[in-house]
Amino acid sequence: MKSFKCGIVLISCIVPTMLFSCGKNEKSIEENNLAEQEILENLDNSSTVSNEEESFKIDWQKYEKQMDEEEKEDFQEYIAVLNDENTFYCFNWLDKDICFSEYLESIESEEQPEIAGVALVDLDNQNGKELVIHYFEGGGNYLILTRDDGKFYGTNMGERLFEELQNDGKYLGSGGAGDLYFYSMSIDSDGVIENKIGELHWIENEDGSVTDELEIDGKVTHNGQEWVDENYSDPVSWIE
Repeated sequence: MKSFKCGIVLISCIVPTMLFSCGKNEKSIEENNLAEQEILENLDNSSTVSNEEESFKIDWQKYEKQMDEEEKEDFQEYIAVLNDENTFYCFNWLDKDICFSEYLESIESEEQPEIAGVALVDLDNQNGKELVIHYFEGGGNYLILTRDDGKFYGTNMGERLFEELQNDGKYLGSGGAGDLYFYSMSIDSDGVIENKIGELHWIENEDGSVTDELEIDGKVTHNGQEWVDENYSDPVSWIE
């Protein structure tokens, strides 16, 4: 009988130990499962970020191959910005230092941006040539980049506010049918200044005919189309 009682005592001692041991194993398995789940989630997030970064990757060599040597030299000045390796201060748009991918987000570019054209043109006879990129996104936008004192600056212009860009830096803005505004621009570390050259409006006469009324430097003439033909006959060559 004594040995039987000892057996009972022995068994009663072993069972709690086994239960405790099983509890530890279950806890360990649960912790491992949680750790594994966290790793998988991190991998998924990493993959998502990677895909987003790839979606904004643009083949700039496609455009550079079409440039002459002088244009390539100017274009290389901006590559660090275009590759998100440097920021630029964006005047009159976000009004802060941003990277290129942030700019793309601001014009509602959620996928690979559609570029209508790239041009290098000296808008204001200072700091070399500006880089102008025309996007279809957001209803049409122009990113204008320049450099000054070793830093980069830029601004954004809507589709209808920056049309017919010329090699001497002139452009025009459309105010609707029959309303055109002619400008030049200065852009540097101090900001962006638009200089209005003149404006043209179609005036409907009593007999139903239309006369174009051009105002330049405060003087009004009625040979608007002739002036436009003379002053907007040297458009930039867009690289597509």
